[in-house]
Amino acid sequence: MNLKKSAIAAAIVGACVSSLANSKTLVWEDNFDGDSIDKSVWTYDVGNSGWGNNELQTYTDDTANAYVEDGNLIIQALQNDDGSFTSARLKSLGRMTYKYGTIEARIKLPDLDAGLWPAFWQLGGDYGQVGWPACGELDILEAGMAEALSAGTVNSEVSGAFHWWHESDDYTGQADYGQSKNLVDDFGSSTDLTEDYHIFGMTWTPDSIVMWVDDEANEVISIGSDDPAFDEFRQHHFLILNLAVGGIFPEIYANSEITAPMPAKMYVDYVRIYDNDDSSYSTEIALAEDTAKNGDVGVFSEGSNLSESLQLGTDTEMYVWNQNSMTATVSAEAAEGDEALEFDITAGEWFGMGFWMHYDLNLMNYENGHLNFKMKTTSSQTIGIGISSTGSGDAWVDLVDGDDTYGLERDGEWHQVSIPLSKLGVDFNTISQAFMIRGDAASEDFVLAIDDIYFSESVEKTAPTGVFSLYTETTEANSTFTLGTDGNLYIWGDTLLEATQTPFEGEESLSYYSSGAGWFGMAFTADSYYDLSAFDNDSAALNFALKTSSDTTFKIGMKSGSVSDIGQQWIEFTSGSDPYDFARDGEWHQVSIPVSDFSSEVDMSNVIQLFELLGVDGDISDIEIDDIYFSGGSSDSDNSDNCRPRSHKCHSHQKKHKHRHGGCTPPAQCAQSPRRN
Repeated sequence: MNLKKSAIAAAIVGACVSSLANSKTLVWEDNFDGDSIDKSVWTYDVGNSGWGNNELQTYTDDTANAYVEDGNLIIQALQNDDGSFTSARLKSLGRMTYKYGTIEARIKLPDLDAGLWPAFWQLGGDYGQVGWPACGELDILEAGMAEALSAGTVNSEVSGAFHWWHESDDYTGQADYGQSKNLVDDFGSSTDLTEDYHIFGMTWTPDSIVMWVDDEANEVISIGSDDPAFDEFRQHHFLILNLAVGGIFPEIYANSEITAPMPAKMYVDYVRIYDNDDSSYSTEIALAEDTAKNGDVGVFSEGSNLSESLQLGTDTEMYVWNQNSMTATVSAEAAEGDEALEFDITAGEWFGMGFWMHYDLNLMNYENGHLNFKMKTTSSQTIGIGISSTGSGDAWVDLVDGDDTYGLERDGEWHQVSIPLSKLGVDFNTISQAFMIRGDAASEDFVLAIDDIYFSESVEKTAPTGVFSLYTETTEANSTFTLGTDGNLYIWGDTLLEATQTPFEGEESLSYYSSGAGWFGMAFTADSYYDLSAFDNDSAALNFALKTSSDTTFKIGMKSGSVSDIGQQWIEFTSGSDPYDFARDGEWHQVSIPVSDFSSEVDMSNVIQLFELLGVDGDISDIEIDDIYFSGGSSDSDNSDNCRPRSHKCHSHQKKHKHRHGGCTPPAQCAQSPRRN
């Protein structure tokens, strides 16, 4: 969305584009007619990085910022009590891409004066491999520009733009070309951007691209794109819809300078893609299910079990990141087949390697599966195993000497290692590095060999009904989460220390005080995803006993899905206004949170963190929790004879690092590589 009009870029665009044919056939649409955003099409960008444009808002996946209502997708910017802003940015990355055709979105914008920056745009599908601007960017709608703010026309001025990496005899480098038009003055519209819906469209062919408003005759900007320098615009693109606050486009960089009325709502009635009915080309639509892999997919394997094997040089490349410390050779001493990879690691420097993908590998069917490989070494060095995705970055599991959780022993023999992919929280639709190894500087040289690397598909999820217990000794349950078998209880970043227990029921409780980190957190994290759909009803509840005498604010949460900060919901407990009749009197109180208070954000069919505690506003002097269970899980065949009391609690509390993005919202993979007390 960075609009930087370049004289060089302007000189190389086509001077005019031929008139467009009106005949076209609808091939894809999202009319937002349901009761929620279609997650098979849209995912989110989240965070407050500024997005390369010095934007002010924090993007979230909260239903307060993006939701469906009355046949519209509504993207809503909100201002918090401290003056900060939240909003939403939706993208179809890894879910839907297209190439060529006519695209339209019917949109009504909020009052943009001053500082709002709405956009409907798209990026090339190879964004994860080549980055920006080499992937190409097409901005079909942008509004809120500084020039229009100064002229008092911001609510009627629209912009279209192109960004790409241009290579030719005349110029090599970043190229940007944009133009703006006024709906009222240039196109004779009777309404501005805020008074009514307008259709923002683009007609995209192998030879030209035209962006327009309401009618193809209302051209905002166009280029002739038949030159090889425009290859970025001859590939599949994914869509983005967002409402930014501040940044380089409105040239506003302080919260206090945002004067646009809040809340601000961007209404999207539909997005539609048409084939242009041209015999020389056709529109291509690619949905996630079209590119999804199935079966055992090999990364470096000759196994007979494989349904498909990635090919070096075609699908993937292997890179050693630090050749000063890591040397790769092919060994004939394979665990299977004829070849294995052997790495000589030199002491004194970090080491690392990865299998980089030529395209985003779609492993949407593997989120609850396993990463499998054979490894041998005699080193006691901690070895990180990871994967990376375009949509959400990388994730790692540490193989620690003395902990054979995943199967590795340090005896110089081949061992089968199997890591649940639930421990590697990434966007599985967009895997950009299929396998990675890393480690800190070793104290002595060692050899590491690896072979038979492959992914196995998702296993069936556990789907409890009736009463599902997490931590109780007396509540009768239809099914039980067994610590050490089904998952574990993790303390994040050593932020909580065990205190004297005064159980609400039974013989044990979870009793803590802060270690002084300034924040604290813990979670019951499953080893594989749970399907809690039976509890997605108006009668189900998350029940627990709670007591504290501290005034520190804390949150109770649940987390679904594999991507950090997406699919998570927190219920805040604040002294003086605690919910659910909880009192901070140092006595036990039973709390029942309706599951519906979580399910607006949490995908109950895909839960990984079943119960979370988080505090980010300082330390807590005392907090004790007990008798945790879900109730009200509907089933067509609940059988009371299956009810049984939990026989014991596990008190081997596992500890993990705090969340890498600021230490506030723990990711789904926080439960990797546990260390027992």
